[in-house]
Amino acid sequence: MAELLTRKDKKQISQWIGRDSQFELLYKISRDGMSYQRFHELCDNKGPTVTIFYNTDNNVYGGYLSDNWGSTRSWCTNQKAFLFKLHSAGNWKPVMFPYTSGETHYKAGNHGPWFHSLASCSNNVLKKTVGGFYQLFSEYDFFDGQSFDMKGETAQSVANGHNNVTDLEVYLVKDDELESPWRDSQDWSSQTFQELKEFVANYDPLEEMKIPEVNILLIGQVGAGKSSFLNTINSIFRGGISSRACTGSAENSLTKRFEKFRVRDPSTKKYLCFRICDTRGVEEGLSIKSEDLGFILDGNLPNHYTFNPVEKASTKTPGFVKEPTVKDRIHVVVFVLDGSTLDVLSEGVVSKLKDIKSLVVDRGVSQLAFLTKMDKICETVNKDVSKMFTSSVVEDAVNKAADIIAIPRSHVLPVKNYEKESQLKTDINILALTALRQALMFADDFLENQYELEQENSQTFNTRDKGWFWCYLV
Repeated sequence: MAELLTRKDKKQISQWIGRDSQFELLYKISRDGMSYQRFHELCDNKGPTVTIFYNTDNNVYGGYLSDNWGSTRSWCTNQKAFLFKLHSAGNWKPVMFPYTSGETHYKAGNHGPWFHSLASCSNNVLKKTVGGFYQLFSEYDFFDGQSFDMKGETAQSVANGHNNVTDLEVYLVKDDELESPWRDSQDWSSQTFQELKEFVANYDPLEEMKIPEVNILLIGQVGAGKSSFLNTINSIFRGGISSRACTGSAENSLTKRFEKFRVRDPSTKKYLCFRICDTRGVEEGLSIKSEDLGFILDGNLPNHYTFNPVEKASTKTPGFVKEPTVKDRIHVVVFVLDGSTLDVLSEGVVSKLKDIKSLVVDRGVSQLAFLTKMDKICETVNKDVSKMFTSSVVEDAVNKAADIIAIPRSHVLPVKNYEKESQLKTDINILALTALRQALMFADDFLENQYELEQENSQTFNTRDKGWFWCYLV
């Protein structure tokens, strides 16, 4: 069952707590029932928590506790505790009510989450009323300001004077930054950046295949950052922010054509040995057709092919390559996913991504995923991109993306495209070049497999020829 606490809510609560935090849903009455026994089973001795009340008048309010919940049957004092409101009648109006003095919360096995001035239930299991809500405790001391500074607010202004809720959630509050990285990574030095840049600049496809460059196909939802990734790579080699591919926000995909972009190294004035291929974004309704994608993967569609929202491509399409060779094919596919929308991806988009993956797997092409916009869901990364691999929020997003595409977690690479920046930054460059290096290595894996297949077919053909020769002699 989906969480009700929004990303905006979590960010605000983190600011009140005073550190970047991650929130893990422990207890939810619409899922677990309004039972104090179940509350204690799921929430006791877990650490800091935040409890959120959602009442029938679209008011959202709650309390934070840095102490553990428990069943000691005693009033306790937690000086870091506070109450708050987030929404009033559906409008965003956040206010924190800090601790002043006295007791803050009550720990008892026959009570649900129970703050001084904000209680839930006791001594019984509450069922939904005929009106579809839970009638929680509000008979006295309801936002009365005895232990918390209400800043002039009252139970009426916070909750319309009642505690009738449609839901209640308790979240475990965890530090966002981990003590050790969740993935091994290179250091964030200028030397690392130069080594990665040299690897990409000096890259050549597998020599035995005798092709001039590899084709990297970017596929992803609308607005995920496919074109922005190309611009990021181009910016790195140009030495300044560039915008070769059209980017921005729109209801439908801004990419209307199949484009095979090349990147040139100004220091040598030569094109690098790869093409970044951009496609129409995956979306509900208007989306890249399976037939078009199959032709792209197989190398049939020409560069600059314009996607037709009504008709699929065919052998009669102008420029259609009827007999493509290995150099025309796609050598690695990269799914570009918006990390800030993983939780709200529609079933339709997820289904289309899985269908696309099936087409890719059928052709033996390796897949990666680039996870963008991590700075939008993780304040730690927003402040310092080099914290990418010590952020538990990013780690969770990588795990979700791996599950969506059904690929190993090591094949999901978080990146940060240039968007709001006006100058290049070493840590952003390192992330982008690390991702690109992996794509180039996966392309070589595909070429290696193709080379082995060609060798096997050649040996089979030679053996067959020899057999026919001896039959002819006899």
